[in-house]
Amino acid sequence: MRRMCARLVFCLFVLLASAGFGLSAASDVGFSGSVGLDISYMPVPPASYNIGTDLALGFSVSGFTFTSTTSFDRSGFLSEIVALTLDLGAVQIGEEIRFEPLFSWNELSVDVSIVGVHLGFDLILADIVGPPTPTYSMGAVLELSSTIVCGLTITSLTGFGAEDLVNVLGGIESPFSYRLLYLSNHLAQLCTPSSAPDVTIVPGFYFEEELFRLEVETMGMMASNTTWFDITGLTRLLFELGYQFDEPAMAFVASMSLDGSFSITAIDFVFDLQIDVVRFTSHTSFAEMPPPAIIPIVFDSQQFAISFELCNVLITTATTFDYSFFFAQQLIAIEATIDPVTFRSLTVFDASGFASQCIYADVQFCGVVLFTKAEFDYLGIQLVTVGFDLAFGMY
Repeated sequence: MRRMCARLVFCLFVLLASAGFGLSAASDVGFSGSVGLDISYMPVPPASYNIGTDLALGFSVSGFTFTSTTSFDRSGFLSEIVALTLDLGAVQIGEEIRFEPLFSWNELSVDVSIVGVHLGFDLILADIVGPPTPTYSMGAVLELSSTIVCGLTITSLTGFGAEDLVNVLGGIESPFSYRLLYLSNHLAQLCTPSSAPDVTIVPGFYFEEELFRLEVETMGMMASNTTWFDITGLTRLLFELGYQFDEPAMAFVASMSLDGSFSITAIDFVFDLQIDVVRFTSHTSFAEMPPPAIIPIVFDSQQFAISFELCNVLITTATTFDYSFFFAQQLIAIEATIDPVTFRSLTVFDASGFASQCIYADVQFCGVVLFTKAEFDYLGIQLVTVGFDLAFGMY
């Protein structure tokens, strides 16, 4: 009897210890989620309109993330994008499936990072024709990159049945020029943030493109080379060379693009200067002239961008002149945050005068963001959007 009681006490102790360990482990698992909904009104000339709805859902728990974005309008279902990500530390596995409105894209990605070496593999099944007669083709992208000492980075992308591999790198062809053109990129995405571009899937699972990039950033020097190959051999080269200073914060980069026959197709000069709250950027472009032009490359455009902060209001403007040295476009952005309200405005002028304007405002409280956005041009309202984003979590 005593032995049986002892066994019962021991079993009860083990159960309590196991339960306590399970509760402790569960408390260490973080859970977060998000819900977003926006409704858009779009006029349809001459006297109609369309209403669209986007519903975004997401949650993350213990390294696993799930997101879903569903779009509808007055005609019915438009698209569905589902993304799943599993983070296992050195290994990340992702899956993205799209319906637009029929099946259009399925991408499985595996990324491994070990001791400064990154290996990635993307397998893609896509509809390359679209309705009413979909045609499916397979593509794959193999990525190998590494960051070595002294700021040296090597990246290699190989595409089978896939082209436009630079889109794996965010579509950025000149990494250092892109960094210095922060003001221009910021204005371009102020009202409509750009989504990550896709590679292009082509018929047949054969070698299509190879992209090799070398970047060096050390002791103030910035240099990069990006080389493209296809089945016929070398197709394009792009070189960057620049320097950056700490005091004052100043940098300049010159880039040159060549085709497969080593003919110059483009030259760009970027100069960026920041003093306190003022930032100034100059971007000068030269482009190739089509034959039978006497001069192979001529002036293409000039852009000046400047931003400064005044009474907690950030003002950014960019002015562009075309190849004839005439005014082509001006963008003026105003951004302000007075907790809990955020306001943004982007106004565009072209050679004929006012072109368009976008106004955005949101208010945040208790994990909820209520926002509204309006876009209009000289013809009137083009888009009005209202919605909310809710984020929550338990840790």
